[in-house]
Amino acid sequence: MSLLLKNALVCDPASPNHNKRCDLLIENGVITSLKGVKAEKEIDLSGYTVFSGWFDLNAHFNDPGNEFKEDLNSGSLAASGGGFTDVQLVPNTNPPLETKSDIKYVLHKKVPLVDLHISAALSEGLEGKNLTEIYDLKFAGASSFTDGDLPVWNAELLLKALQYTQTINSPIFQLAQDVSLSNNTHIHEGKMSTLLGLRGEPGISEGLIVMRDIEILRYTGGKIHFSRISSGKSVELIRKAKREGLNVTADTSLHHLIFTDEAVADFDTHMKNLPPFRSESDRKTLIKGVKDGTIDAICSNHRPQDQESKSLEFDLSESGSIALQTFYPSLLKLNNDIPMEILIECITSNPRKLLGIDPVSIDVNMLAKLTIADPEKEWVLDDTTNLSKSRNSPYWGKKLKGKVVGTVNKSSYAFFDD
Repeated sequence: MSLLLKNALVCDPASPNHNKRCDLLIENGVITSLKGVKAEKEIDLSGYTVFSGWFDLNAHFNDPGNEFKEDLNSGSLAASGGGFTDVQLVPNTNPPLETKSDIKYVLHKKVPLVDLHISAALSEGLEGKNLTEIYDLKFAGASSFTDGDLPVWNAELLLKALQYTQTINSPIFQLAQDVSLSNNTHIHEGKMSTLLGLRGEPGISEGLIVMRDIEILRYTGGKIHFSRISSGKSVELIRKAKREGLNVTADTSLHHLIFTDEAVADFDTHMKNLPPFRSESDRKTLIKGVKDGTIDAICSNHRPQDQESKSLEFDLSESGSIALQTFYPSLLKLNNDIPMEILIECITSNPRKLLGIDPVSIDVNMLAKLTIADPEKEWVLDDTTNLSKSRNSPYWGKKLKGKVVGTVNKSSYAFFDD
């Protein structure tokens, strides 16, 4: 089936058609013309913006094991509804994604509108003691390796992993967190943790591991990617390592660019995050890191939790929030601080580049991977609009401005506001 997207305003810094209006003709999953005049299905996109398909580097779909929070189908629907054509899943399932059959289970699952990628378990059982069968997992389809929401605390294991992965050109994703400093903490250590009487995690918990891992990388070579960095000190260390030519990349979550530890002042468990939201100084340094390229990508850090896990005292509740469907309005909030072109690179070309995945662009003969959004649309995330199985969003019930109205992923497409 041929599809014609008329009057599309292109926002794609990697495309020669950036900031131009085009009529995008899509045939057999490929953009075949920018001046299409006839198709079996035609849609007028006047008033909408069209981006290259967004790529999320960090999301939980909880399948297998905790499908009551999210599963591959509901997670993919939420991702597409939030503008993502590609999502990399973390291995923190039950059991973890650590074998060839685990990888095949996810990648062979038919899900709507989204291409799934897997950051497979780096250590057996995510325990940090023994490496998984890295080569087998790579050839089964793993895009990278990580222990996900658990830091790789074992320096020897990380050293060996960096050596082994050089031959298969795969990055290792690391949640930088010193387990001895972060154990049983619930918030960033600072004025707010003192006022609320909550045990806080100091920023150096992250900085110490970033520093350690950079030194290991300098010794071994390889590729390391710091996932969801949250502290200003980490930005400084990564910036310095990049200037030295080390193969280090980083991402931060979109919420860490917006919220600080002040957001938990009323013990709102939807604001309890992993890693915790930090100070305003940290947030501003993260923004600066995105602007100057120290931080390569922005992820959703989509972490669904059921109501029972959140409707508890703050120190007993689970960390995390759903973040896929509200990604675009959150992105627009940042546009005053960071140019939209940089934000888009952080969710389109940069994630694909650091994973070694072929780039996409809005141009002739390119795969049709498109995100279509209305920057003026106002809406509310509630039970009538939510596509996730979970409701743990800091934006629940609030009016939002900016909404994804459709996605195209090769020969599949959906429009959510028909």
